[in-house]
Amino acid sequence: MHNSPPLLVLPNAWDVASARAFAALPGCRAIATSSAAVARSLGYEDGEQAPVAEMLGAVERIAAAVGMPVTADLEAGYGDPPRTAAGAVAAGAAGMNLEDSRGGELLPHEAQVEILRAVRAAAPELVLNARVDVFVHGSGEVAEAVERGNAYLAAGADCVYPILAPFEAVAPLAAGIEGPVNVLVPPGDPPLAELERLGVARVTFGSGLARAALDEAARLAAAALGAGR
Repeated sequence: MHNSPPLLVLPNAWDVASARAFAALPGCRAIATSSAAVARSLGYEDGEQAPVAEMLGAVERIAAAVGMPVTADLEAGYGDPPRTAAGAVAAGAAGMNLEDSRGGELLPHEAQVEILRAVRAAAPELVLNARVDVFVHGSGEVAEAVERGNAYLAAGADCVYPILAPFEAVAPLAAGIEGPVNVLVPPGDPPLAELERLGVARVTFGSGLARAALDEAARLAAAALGAGR
C-alpha cells in the first residue's frame, strides 16, 4: 500500500465506533489511530500521559473490530520502544508511529537510529512509520528532515513522517527522502492528487477527525441548549 498508487489515505480513529465508521467507507483500505484522540477518549492528555497498557488495549479493540490493517500511533514508545512495539504486534497492529523527540526536544539522530534498530529487531513484521519532529521541535530545515528520514530508513523504518511540514516543503522532502513519505493533511486542503503527484505515499489526519467530531457534537448541543432545538 505504501509503494504503489493510489495514495494511501489513513483515517485516524480513536475508538471502536470511529474505526468501524471509517472502515465502512468506500475506498478505505487501512485505519490509523491518533495518540492524542485515543488518550483523550480514555481520560488522559497527549504526551504519553495515558498508561501504555490502556493505549495498547484501545489498539487491540480497534484492530479486532475492523477487517483491515491498523497502524497505531504510539508516541515515543512509552519509555520502552522495543517492548511497546512487541505489544503493538500482540495487540494486532500492522504498523506503528514512533517519534524522535522527548519532552519537546529532538533526540540526536544517532540515538533515534539505535532506538529504531532495537524496535525493528523486536517487531520485524511491523510497518514502522518514523516520525521526524524537525518542524515541531527542531530547526524547521528540510535538509535536516531529509537527513534524519534517510538515517531512519537505513535503520529499519518503512516510512518517514515529517509531521507538520509546511506544504512548500512537501516536494523537496518527497524527492530527498529515499522511501515512502507520510504527510499530515495540511491546512488549506490541497487536493490529495496534488500530494500524490509530489511523491507523497500516504496521508493521515492526526487528531483532526476527532476534533471535528467533537466540535460538531458541541455545536449541536449548544444549539439545543440555547434555542431548544
